[in-house]
Amino acid sequence: MTIISKPRLGTPLAHPLQAIRLSLVAARAIVKTIANRRKARALGEMPDYMLKDIGLRRDDIYEALQGDWRADPTYRLAITAARRRNSDAC
Repeated sequence: MTIISKPRLGTPLAHPLQAIRLSLVAARAIVKTIANRRKARALGEMPDYMLKDIGLRRDDIYEALQGDWRADPTYRLAITAARRRNSDAC
């Protein structure tokens, strides 16, 4: 009895299909990250009182956008806003 078995390839096209699928997943992630960077830039155009309502400051947006182009700034902004809400609630 084996616990781990080596997967079998069903058809000779299994590898090219996996490569295509992986390429599509990567392209989708890049497009989503670019769209989220645009949305983060749009947040930077909001007035300060609106940013305060969602728990952000203008420098938070600036710092999030300074990261690597592959990094999603909206994720970082969400974490920053959540931490600020939790610290204000205590």
